Amino acid sequence: MTDTFEITLTGSDTYQCPHCGAALKYKPGTDFLHCDYCGADTPINSKKVDVVQELDFDKYAGQAEILNTKATKVIACRTCGAESTFDESMKSVECPYCGTPLIESDAHEERLIQPSYLLPFKVSDNEVNSHTSVWLSRRWFAPNKLKSRALYDNRRQGVYIPCWTYDSQTETDYTGERGDNYTVTVGSGKNRRTETRTRWSYASGHISLFFDDVMVPASKIITTQVMTRISNWDMMNMVEADNRFLSGFITEKYNINMQTGYTAAKSKMESEIQYAIRRDIGGDQQRIDSARTTFSDIKFKLILLPVYMSSYTYNNKLYHFFVNGRTGRVTGDRPYSAAKIALAVVAGLILLALFIWFVNNYG
Repeated sequence: MTDTFEITLTGSDTYQCPHCGAALKYKPGTDFLHCDYCGADTPINSKKVDVVQELDFDKYAGQAEILNTKATKVIACRTCGAESTFDESMKSVECPYCGTPLIESDAHEERLIQPSYLLPFKVSDNEVNSHTSVWLSRRWFAPNKLKSRALYDNRRQGVYIPCWTYDSQTETDYTGERGDNYTVTVGSGKNRRTETRTRWSYASGHISLFFDDVMVPASKIITTQVMTRISNWDMMNMVEADNRFLSGFITEKYNINMQTGYTAAKSKMESEIQYAIRRDIGGDQQRIDSARTTFSDIKFKLILLPVYMSSYTYNNKLYHFFVNGRTGRVTGDRPYSAAKIALAVVAGLILLALFIWFVNNYG
């Protein structure tokens, strides 16, 4: 069965230029909406976040319907199954994943939880081209024509990616063993040798850790691995969610709900707790026999992070790359040149042969 990806476009709010009536779009890196028709700028007057307000997870986990929701029109991509809502200010919209034009008649309506905060796009289109050009030029084993083909044939969309963040206080009681290595000399004569052995001793203790903003991408279009590769988000510059920042961009619908997101966040926390236990036990080796953790004061929020998604076709195959909309950091797929790889192998063998010859003759 093909996964269904759901995306929302910039809501139902459409902002018109007060001078000419044309649709306004948010201009990355600024605090205003820009009119492409007459060039006028309209200030947004965004609210900077001084104190982030978190929501109580236990309160809302069983009754998410009381969260702030909004009716949103969703359009399904006929090619890959991705779903988006239609924004009237965007006259021509393509699926950010496969580039297929979206058709308004395929829309249906859903009620979606609204994000609390977002990081606005900062990197402009021209800057994206520069960052992707540098990234492509460093793909040493990529075909020579890849750079020009990718930049010419790219289908780029600015997409706000939904992410859940979780806070929690954790208390863990553990038991285990500490292993301290020591060496002994065994055997005699030619069989005399040194062996490393481990002395094990009982260990137990208590670990208290607070986790702040453990992030779980709620996207099925962009994987957690991709979001990690382009990470380093400047969270201190978040603003309160404001649809004006979304104008002209796509906003993906969260495909992972808050409960599933918490399960993933809890797994991340448990990995950190395991590391903390081993560090607390000390020694050269550690064994953890039991660990009982309680999670309390669990908080969460839904935020939006800016990512440019782009795809290009090379030798009839579709490739994707992704750009952090704040820093320009790039990751993605690319083809490999068999000829370049073969030349590199041959060059390596030649260098190895020369090294062996030099050692045999002058070593």
